[in-house]
Amino acid sequence: NSETYSSKYDSEYFEVYSPLIKSQYSQVVWRMLDPVALPKDIIERFENKVMAVVGYEVDQVRKTPSGDVSVPITWAYNHHYCAWLTSRKTRLVKKSGSRHGMGHEVDSHWEPIVKGDEDGDSEIPLSHFFSEGNGGEFRGSYHGYPKGYAQVIESPNTFHVSPMQIDTWNREMVDAKFMPGPLPKNSRIPPNAGYSGLLECPCNDQTKKKWAMTYALETSDKCDGAVQNASECFSGARQVVQADNFSTKEISDPANPLGCFVLPHTDGGADIIWNTGKGLAGKGLAGQAYDLQDSQVVAFVHSQVNLTVAMESGTVTITMVGPADKWFGTGFGSDTMCMHKQSDECPTGGPYAIVVIGDKIIERKLGFHGPGTVLEPSVTVKTNVVQDGNRRVVLTRSLDGSSSQHYSFDPSVNSVPIVAARGCGLTFAKHCGHAAADLNFLAVGVPVGICESGISGTVGGNRFSNKRCAPFPRSDLKAQNNPTCSIQTYRGGLYCCHDDKLLLDSDQENPWAGQYLEYHLKFRFYFEEYKAPSTVVGVPSHKNLVRLLHYTEGGSAGEYDIVKCKDDVPRSQCVQVITSRWKVRSMMNDCSTRPDGGWCTGAGSTNANITDGVQLIYAGPHCHAPSCLSMELYNADTGRLICRVEPMYGQSGEVFDEHGFLALPPCLWGEKSEGLQAPELLSLDTTLLSIKRNNNTLGHTGDMAIWQMRGVVVPKKKLSTTKDQVASTESVVITGRRGRLRRMEGGGD
Repeated sequence: NSETYSSKYDSEYFEVYSPLIKSQYSQVVWRMLDPVALPKDIIERFENKVMAVVGYEVDQVRKTPSGDVSVPITWAYNHHYCAWLTSRKTRLVKKSGSRHGMGHEVDSHWEPIVKGDEDGDSEIPLSHFFSEGNGGEFRGSYHGYPKGYAQVIESPNTFHVSPMQIDTWNREMVDAKFMPGPLPKNSRIPPNAGYSGLLECPCNDQTKKKWAMTYALETSDKCDGAVQNASECFSGARQVVQADNFSTKEISDPANPLGCFVLPHTDGGADIIWNTGKGLAGKGLAGQAYDLQDSQVVAFVHSQVNLTVAMESGTVTITMVGPADKWFGTGFGSDTMCMHKQSDECPTGGPYAIVVIGDKIIERKLGFHGPGTVLEPSVTVKTNVVQDGNRRVVLTRSLDGSSSQHYSFDPSVNSVPIVAARGCGLTFAKHCGHAAADLNFLAVGVPVGICESGISGTVGGNRFSNKRCAPFPRSDLKAQNNPTCSIQTYRGGLYCCHDDKLLLDSDQENPWAGQYLEYHLKFRFYFEEYKAPSTVVGVPSHKNLVRLLHYTEGGSAGEYDIVKCKDDVPRSQCVQVITSRWKVRSMMNDCSTRPDGGWCTGAGSTNANITDGVQLIYAGPHCHAPSCLSMELYNADTGRLICRVEPMYGQSGEVFDEHGFLALPPCLWGEKSEGLQAPELLSLDTTLLSIKRNNNTLGHTGDMAIWQMRGVVVPKKKLSTTKDQVASTESVVITGRRGRLRRMEGGGD
């Protein structure tokens, strides 16, 4: 309640600037910038102590002799930022694979890693993530917490930021009042819209899209539809079963499965069969599942090494094919060079591997990105021949490893991860190519069906799956056939905005080429000293706020299109609505907040026997100007409205009030004395409902509908072992004070 919430604010603050951001018109800057040390006095003051961050503000500024000058959002559009404060006891590491809600990256994410033995028994976080109101609304939106709540961090010393900025500045502009610049043909935004269509990341003609149908075994859970004809069968089956050689045939046999199926052989080959007879529908022979443990089984992989692995009667036969003039090898049981990674350490080293170096076959226990040690031989060489420039090696050995360092094969396991590599020559040294894959085992001589598994491909070189949109009730996008769900209809968004990329088409000339905009992101963090519980005061000064995130667009899409309403619809009725339903539990990440206070919600936080639920303290939406109308959050089990936010749109050409750009005031819960409602306990199984409304007079790409929330994990109360007392464990603790953030000089409100 902005009318009753206390305006008193007496916390201290420090400021930090990002490294220089430099761009020209239509250029995207989207990368992790170099880390920045916190002010020396802050580092020294909080060495082995705990800071409670109770709020922050953000601006984008040019440094001038007369002080900081704020850069209008009509010049540099902040699509989003992801920021971290990290302890001297951690470091930030880039990891493969996306982490939902941690930066919109398509195939990677950043993760704090504890250094050495710094973990200890404490639950005080060593890192925290800051991303509330982190888009075009970043300056006018409130980023503060009520009294007694904060993001707590021990020994903070470094600031990191990964911004996504889009240069929309027509160099003829001298103030914040917008003037249009050139746009690619695919932009949906007219020049007189009052804002740049570049901020929606339209796909230009240099962003290439490639797609094709994918296929899967019917024994998997990946089937979307049936293979339609023999030609599709013969080509699709080759994608799934990577045998050394194939035979194809068309039959009409009611004794075999209908449609497309394969029959694998132990020699590395397979038969692909298209059956038009009224055969048996099913996943295997006669529609019955089969037990791999009681069968002769085989798996194929074509990668850096072509590999066939067959198991029967206690023996495994391994066929490896690679270049004759280079070493090549395969590690079993892991798709990386580490078997059991702990933080950023690998105490048990890499996997068991078989390496072929000319006529020599060597078994090794690999190190963590190192050659490791040579093992006693356990394989028998059956064949080692060179033909057409490739070396083919056939080996046999017992399923059981001859030592703890040798991999043991298990015929009851359906899939085994591997890592394969080939060298630059015949000297065993750093590889010149490697890849991970899976050995998926099939029973020899047992037909297994092939199915369509949906279209996927790449946009601008990044993987794109047509399964990115979740079904109802998680999301409406799939049911609405939203264009963002399909690579065929995708025309703008995150996939078309790459770091350092210019968004203009190839035949468009940049009228301001070489005229760079240079500026910094400026963060001001408000903080207090954390006071731990004591025998005098049994509670901490602050409760730690964990991050709770949900995408109304659902699934892995992370964005969606606003579809232009029909021309005959009255403008007042041009409203697009999407909804999402989900459980509180789905926002929790069951891991200790110690190493990663931005992602983890605490050990046991998804276990209802340990955790009662969460109390929301801060709930803010993230949606894009200029079409966002409202976002609402409900307890779907009771129908009660939890939070409703309507954007506040800028009305002038002044910085912080740029016309058409928005601010998003969050919902807050806390103490009655501050004019706030008390937080409500939401159990892990509470169903939440989000409703997002957009004006769709125009079409838009890459919009978002995210709930960026902070809350307290509430553990179950336990009876004390003392006579009359009841003890309740507090969730992760923090320090704090109160209120409303003051305006930063040249900054937000």
